[in-house]
Amino acid sequence: MKSFVFAKRITKEMLRDPVVYVFCLGFPILMLALFAVINIYAKQPTFALKSLVPGIMMFSFTFVMLSVSLQVSEDRSTSLLKRLYSSPMKAYQFVLGYAFPGIVLGILQAVICIIFGAIFGAIFSANYFQVGAAALLVVSQLPILIICVFGGILIGSLLNDKAAPGVTSALITTAGMLGGCWMPLDVMGKLETICRFLPFYPSVYWGRIITGALHTQTGEAAMPYVWDSVASLGIIPVAVFLVAAILLSFVAFRAQMQEK
Repeated sequence: MKSFVFAKRITKEMLRDPVVYVFCLGFPILMLALFAVINIYAKQPTFALKSLVPGIMMFSFTFVMLSVSLQVSEDRSTSLLKRLYSSPMKAYQFVLGYAFPGIVLGILQAVICIIFGAIFGAIFSANYFQVGAAALLVVSQLPILIICVFGGILIGSLLNDKAAPGVTSALITTAGMLGGCWMPLDVMGKLETICRFLPFYPSVYWGRIITGALHTQTGEAAMPYVWDSVASLGIIPVAVFLVAAILLSFVAFRAQMQEK
């Protein structure tokens, strides 16, 4: 109950933050529109919506990480949070209070990506996926969303409000490039192998299996994404990062609480 009360306060603070509207909600729509247009005029289309939506969805979650890390780091610098430390609330209740709004925001992002993907699909007469696949897609991306949310809490707990945005921005760039959001990692050999050890690429890979996306065409007929060794072994890094992000965020927040 205490976590939910604290989460309401965090939600109100997030709604006042322009980062939420510009980057968390507006930027994914802009990227979907941009790549959908590029795909229409490209000689060899590589940004089909079935492939693009899972990538943009995962990438948009990293902006939730930015928003959460900013919220935590800025709160640590205020007297309000220092006074709250003297309350009966435990460290895990504070962490959950930050996590709940971030997860809700991420789910809202996922829904927005699906809806606007469908809109752009109708505008450009592009193939899209069914409602059932859309619901399953959101579920498949929940682990990477939780990683991003608790990763943001971890960064905000360790760094101040000046350093946290820089570190988070570096992770956003890493997720975009090594997650295969718009880069054809499936034809990049060793680079793709490296990306399998991070949680970003397997998450996008699962999403593309669900949407029925096709692999990048390399002179032969493009093959659909299927549940193969890349998908199954991807469970390991996602699970490791998920557990690590949650545990370390609790440990880091409790440690900085005890320093006050």
